Amino acid sequence: MATIVTYGDGLRRIEFSFIANGPRKIIRLGRISKKQAEGWLAKIEAILADRQQRRPHDPEVSNWLAQVGEGMLKRFRAVGLAEGVGLADVTLRAFLDDYFARMPGKQSTRTFYGHTRRNLTDFFTESRMMRTITEKDADAWRRWLVDDEKLAPATVARRVKAARTLFTKAKKWKVAEENPFAELKAGSQVNDTRKRFIPAADIDKVIDQCPDLEWRVIVALSRYGGLRTPSETFALRWEDINWEDGKILIHSPKMEHRENFATRIIPLFEEIEPHLLSLFNEAEEGSEYVISRNRLISKNLRTRFEKIIKRAGLVAWPKLFHNLRASRETELMKDYDLKTVCQWIGNSPEIAARHYAMSQDLDADFQRATGRTNKAQQKAQQTAAGRACHDVTSPSVDVPETTENKAKVANSQRMSISDNEAGWAMRDSNIGPISREKRCVCERAVHIPVQLFSCVSNSAIFDGNSR
Repeated sequence: MATIVTYGDGLRRIEFSFIANGPRKIIRLGRISKKQAEGWLAKIEAILADRQQRRPHDPEVSNWLAQVGEGMLKRFRAVGLAEGVGLADVTLRAFLDDYFARMPGKQSTRTFYGHTRRNLTDFFTESRMMRTITEKDADAWRRWLVDDEKLAPATVARRVKAARTLFTKAKKWKVAEENPFAELKAGSQVNDTRKRFIPAADIDKVIDQCPDLEWRVIVALSRYGGLRTPSETFALRWEDINWEDGKILIHSPKMEHRENFATRIIPLFEEIEPHLLSLFNEAEEGSEYVISRNRLISKNLRTRFEKIIKRAGLVAWPKLFHNLRASRETELMKDYDLKTVCQWIGNSPEIAARHYAMSQDLDADFQRATGRTNKAQQKAQQTAAGRACHDVTSPSVDVPETTENKAKVANSQRMSISDNEAGWAMRDSNIGPISREKRCVCERAVHIPVQLFSCVSNSAIFDGNSR
């Protein structure tokens, strides 16, 4: 199943296949003697035989593999001759235990990677050797997340990226030769179906149903301050609020590892100032944190918030606190430039566009962009003004039609006048008077020449000065 091939100027390689008449694989040996090449051939044939019989290598072959240089060993691994040789014999559980023991700080980060750890051990089992997990296995794991676990595309993408990070570390620690998740497509982490714009009117209803002032502040800071909740909200201290200058210093535990993102300053928005002031007036002397009594509810914050929303007569929306923060950023984008808004909210324009920005009323914005909303309003105003003027100038009593009138006045020219105006002479060319009061009403209402509302007579021209 294996042969020596000489080519070029004394270069040699070994060609082999795992099964008879199967695809040929190649190990390049370089420029070596025929005797040396025969020695390599003997060891490779022994490895192939052990693989075919599914038996461990004898001590001679194992020792020989252990002495092969790292460069040649990589060639052997690439063609499947030395899978796991030279790597630590570590199980998936042992690696994950070690990784999580060294993971820095935040509980939220451990929780995030904990979901991926559970998926990996459920699929591969805890006793699976790290060195045996291949790219094919990684593909199967991703399909399992979709088909069996029924996870949303955005969730699958996050789990794949987390697994990629874990196995990158495994490669550095030499418990895996390659990262089987390195080339695995994660997919998009954006899930627009879970985005919701929460109107201010709804949040005001929710705030009215909050059990205490602290809860009012929690909701107001999330929706009107754009704070990450609970991390940034619970980190806020009274000393961080500059009442005189209208500023709030926000500490961001999530972003503290990034330069210039650990803190930011936001305006003391008018929507949140009264709630903060009410809580400040009732705070105990020497209180450090704005949220003090409710600090222990962070683990069931979502459950409590859902109950408050239900009491307000509303249905809980997806991503409860994230959508409050996203709604605020969406609002601010309409009044301020993107860079300023991102500095206040504490994210980048790219993240804001992908995960935060929403349309409040797409149809209304579309009509406004075409100018049709303004035209419709103008038309409605003109119609209303015309009706108002008609009510002022149109008398309520009709003049009886005479034979003479019928003969000389077209139907389109006939109009009714009041009793005290019945004596006016009517003629096509006659422009009748309009009182100062009526003239002013018409001009204010429709802004068109008063002559359009003049009376027409079928008799001689009337001298308006005679009345």
